[in-house]
Amino acid sequence: MSPSPSIIEALIRWASLKKYRIEVTYGVYVYTPVEKAVFWTIFCFLFAAISFAAIFYTERNVILLLRYASIYVGGEGGVVNVVSNLLPKSNALFTMAGSGLTSVAQTMSTAVNSQTP
Repeated sequence: MSPSPSIIEALIRWASLKKYRIEVTYGVYVYTPVEKAVFWTIFCFLFAAISFAAIFYTERNVILLLRYASIYVGGEGGVVNVVSNLLPKSNALFTMAGSGLTSVAQTMSTAVNSQTP
């Protein structure tokens, strides 16, 4: 009866198979040693950055998703409350469009010149 491999040996075998699969899929096995080093450096950096972002922001995104789902299901505030949270609080563009060009011209004419001492 053969002994079962330890968890460490199984993990090493899994990682080497993944490395082999990546090298065959993307043609890394034909690179020069310098090109391989650059490829694996970029690959490891991107993998680490994506993993960090996924772990770091998962809790925040799940909480946000549950909050909005509870608003939709529970009816607190309704859709209007959710939409108002998504839009910016300042609607300066809409208020300026409603007041007309004369008020814009008056505002611009009374502006203080910041270039004068």
